[in-house]
Amino acid sequence: MEITRSLDDLDLEEEIIARFGTAHFSRTSLVLQVRGVSKAYIFDAETITELTLGRLDPDTGESPEVDLQDCGAVEKGVSRRHAAVVKRDDKLQLMDRGSPNGTYLNGQRLIANQPRVLRDGDEIRLGHLVLAVSFEKVSPLGINRR
Repeated sequence: MEITRSLDDLDLEEEIIARFGTAHFSRTSLVLQVRGVSKAYIFDAETITELTLGRLDPDTGESPEVDLQDCGAVEKGVSRRHAAVVKRDDKLQLMDRGSPNGTYLNGQRLIANQPRVLRDGDEIRLGHLVLAVSFEKVSPLGINRR
């Protein structure tokens, strides 16, 4: 019968580094990637209450949280206050704000002010401007992981 020999710390070949701290939990970000443009809008999904999607109002100078002005919004039929991402029942939902050119979720036109749940991989179309939806896990170091 073999008996396990007791080692003292000096017998270890590598130095052991003690690590103390609290476990970090991943957070989720909402990523809206504009098709055909190398521009993405990234938000902490847990802190969103409402995000307006649209373009700069030239009369007032106001711009929405997701300002698509630089992505050809005017030419593609995006209204100043076209749509919104709202949090309801702990879910992020897309809602058309009565835009004349419509808001589409995965090819289906939304009825104004009737929210639809957003999911990873969804496609939003505002007029003719397309956004890809993804939910990314963000580590404490800020590295995106799926």
